[in-house]
Amino acid sequence: MIKKHYYGLLGLALLSASCAKNILTPQASGPTTPRAATAWQLVWSDEFNGTSLNTANWNIETGNPGVNSEEEAYEANNITVTGGNLVITAQQQSAAGQNYTSGRMNTNGKVSVQYGRIEASIKLPLGQGLWPAFWMLGTNIGSVGWPQCGETDIMEHVNTDNTIYGTIHWYDNGATQYGGNTQTTPTDYHLYAVEWTPQGINWYVDNNLYASANITNNINNTGAFQNPFFIILNMAVGGNFPGQTVDNSVLPASMYVDYVRVYKAVNAPPIGQSITLKGDNGDYVSSENGQIPMTCNRTTASAWEHFTVVDAGNGKVALQGNNGDYVSSENGVNPITCNRVSYSTWEEFTWISNADGSISLEGNNNCFVSSENGTQSMTCNRTIAQGWEDFLVNQ
Repeated sequence: MIKKHYYGLLGLALLSASCAKNILTPQASGPTTPRAATAWQLVWSDEFNGTSLNTANWNIETGNPGVNSEEEAYEANNITVTGGNLVITAQQQSAAGQNYTSGRMNTNGKVSVQYGRIEASIKLPLGQGLWPAFWMLGTNIGSVGWPQCGETDIMEHVNTDNTIYGTIHWYDNGATQYGGNTQTTPTDYHLYAVEWTPQGINWYVDNNLYASANITNNINNTGAFQNPFFIILNMAVGGNFPGQTVDNSVLPASMYVDYVRVYKAVNAPPIGQSITLKGDNGDYVSSENGQIPMTCNRTTASAWEHFTVVDAGNGKVALQGNNGDYVSSENGVNPITCNRVSYSTWEEFTWISNADGSISLEGNNNCFVSSENGTQSMTCNRTIAQGWEDFLVNQ
């Protein structure tokens, strides 16, 4: 089944790009399941409660993108805010050499997202040739182009069926993609969302998970999804995905968006901050000043029990002890230490936020750091995280 790839950032100093989007046998990432539900904190939203679009949040695109064989010209007049909703309306109307007009808007240069939960409550029209979407592109599209920038389609729908699509697109020896679909009632309001972490992207409709993609450690060249993205809302008319036939009898047709919201994980890594880690045994993790393997048996936190969280890139963190050296997993072969003068693979960890407010640290050996309940030197050799592998930050 043919799907979309268009990608222009039209008259607002944004570059255009194009390519065909097909639902293929997955070439990329396999499913990934979160260890535990994540607690989210709202960091940005547009509730569309006014009488006009908030241009501090959104850019309005105009013209025909010149890709996907789309048949509309995007016009500012096709985007309105009324009754607590953003309304994007497609019409049979001549403009810019096209037979239809519609609306498209984006947050590029105004609001960007790197990891988190991105959601919108949306009601969709049905009609042959209609193609509404809620999606994101990498903010570096202007310098690297598409698909190298990456694309995350949170919600796409075409024509008159009940199928909702969620897909990622990126570059891996050419344009490639991975995703899934589910059934719903598009003409009713539904909550469309992705939850995006350095490890993966999960798609939801009404908080029901229906697809997952693994982006851990640049698997299948998915590193684009470790970068910031911006948000797009639009409704195309005609094109490679819905087909070139448009049912004029359903026009004008409107897509209603009650709100768009962005959340961050409550326990996102506090990059650049000095922290303490308290084990499940109630004691603190100690670097032991790098002289012996690390322990989790200190009843109070002093200098050796403080670590600075360093951004190691690709969604990873490194932990720098008060001695200036870095914590090493020792690849899970030996007890962990804090004696590395720089960080590389063994000194890089995935910071995982748990639903109970604790965090877990996963080494590049795909095992978790364990406090060993404070009875022996700490390790990084646990295949699952629970109890001894959970830590409280700054408590």
